[in-house]
Amino acid sequence: MRTAVTALAGLPREAQARAAKWLIESLNIPVGSGATGVTAPAATTGAATGARPTQDQPTPKAFMGQKHPSCDTERIACLAYFLTHHRGMQQFSTKDLKALNTEASQPPFSRPATAVGNATGASQFLAAAGGGKKQITVRGEAVVDALPDREAVKKALRDNPMRRRGRRAGKKDQKPAG
Repeated sequence: MRTAVTALAGLPREAQARAAKWLIESLNIPVGSGATGVTAPAATTGAATGARPTQDQPTPKAFMGQKHPSCDTERIACLAYFLTHHRGMQQFSTKDLKALNTEASQPPFSRPATAVGNATGASQFLAAAGGGKKQITVRGEAVVDALPDREAVKKALRDNPMRRRGRRAGKKDQKPAG
């Protein structure tokens, strides 16, 4: 627990709340149960239950208008953020992102699977969640939180560097005998 507190202490309050919510959901801790006394906001909001959006709950179109993503990977990250934070979907498919893109009145992706692949691989805004589904990463959330401020986006990318992947041993890595 001390490690978790230390890791979260340096984050802004909003990021701490998101991380705590994610931990509760990941560990399947019952919310509001008498045994734990844990209380957290419900995972679903008005949009997920069919209620009209409120001032706190933007429409997908308004949200995308506020963020002004400049490329497909940022647009995918914004859509993933919206699904996670405003629709209560921690995991989603390319089809879910494409449907939300349409609902948000955004131009269609020429190749949705490629855009999602780039947001997962090259940008690391999304990560695999199993079963062909994706989830937004801390790096992706930081970028969306920073948008539309380009300087804040640069800082978010610096503060959340991409995870390095190990090289596979191949012919280049093998030492010649002798």
